[in-house]
Amino acid sequence: MKQRYSELDAIRGIAALMVVIYHYTIRYGEIYDYPVQPAFSFELGHFGVQLFFMVSGFVIFLTLDKTVHAADFIISRLSRLYPAYWIAVILTFSIVYLFSLPGREVGIESAIINLTMLQKWFRVANVDGVYWTLAVELSFYMIMFFIFVTNKLEKITLISLVWLCIIIFSKYLEIYQSVHIHWVIKLMFLLDYGNLFIAGIMFYKIMHENKASSYLALLISLITEYYLHGNSVFIVSTYFGIFFLFTKGYLTILSIKPLVFLGTISYSLYLIHQNVGYIVIQKLESNDLATPFSIIFFPLVISVSIATVMQIYIEKPSLLVIRNRWRESYFRKRLIAVN
Repeated sequence: MKQRYSELDAIRGIAALMVVIYHYTIRYGEIYDYPVQPAFSFELGHFGVQLFFMVSGFVIFLTLDKTVHAADFIISRLSRLYPAYWIAVILTFSIVYLFSLPGREVGIESAIINLTMLQKWFRVANVDGVYWTLAVELSFYMIMFFIFVTNKLEKITLISLVWLCIIIFSKYLEIYQSVHIHWVIKLMFLLDYGNLFIAGIMFYKIMHENKASSYLALLISLITEYYLHGNSVFIVSTYFGIFFLFTKGYLTILSIKPLVFLGTISYSLYLIHQNVGYIVIQKLESNDLATPFSIIFFPLVISVSIATVMQIYIEKPSLLVIRNRWRESYFRKRLIAVN
């Protein structure tokens, strides 16, 4: 089985760039007044998150499909998520503290709680607004982990169909029966975004099995997107098309170095770009250097540079060290021996 898809890295890189450009050309102006109007606006970048969720669905199912022990999956996710995240939290908090970013500042206690990545569950503000998606991702990991440890992974299509029905029914209760569903329930069962993760899983299934039931789940997932979020279904339909081409091997054209590079730094770039980029824009304004292009170009270059350093010196080496030490650990050897 192919272990890594460069096309998927490119898709992840495109998703990250969409979000970054959206924040610099649209979102900043919604929070603060632009010093000058940006050279262009990229409203569609708001939907980069949906593409991330689909990629995550594909990748996590791929990971579990070749995982033998549950502990291996836990170490895999911890080593992937936390080292870069810890650096991003510390760096973002420090820069905001030093340079000030009104309305985006949090206290030291909140920053410490953010290090757990569980701040949403503690009702604590994020050090950076983009961290909201991490709570969604963690919920997805927990759901998939439960499916894995209960040996139900081979029934993922049936589970997905039932899950989609639950999502649709919960939305029906909210809209037509005025039933309030607590945010904890919505987050635990991904009642707002579960269909996107399911779509990613189904594309993996199509790539390897190509069963009609997987196509059915995809169709219901797309219908669910319309039911949940209305017009976002158009851009998500485009994502479905991209993933379909990917599963059929028609997206090798994306395997070019710039896009693959963006994919490799996408996690760090996503974590670090927003508040740091906003401060760069404000500094350009205070120094009379703000132009329609500079307020996009400079925060982008600085964020990509920081993300590159994080990926090279934090993300990649820490992942290798943690996973290698786990492979050689006494506990894993005992786990293998018992099984």
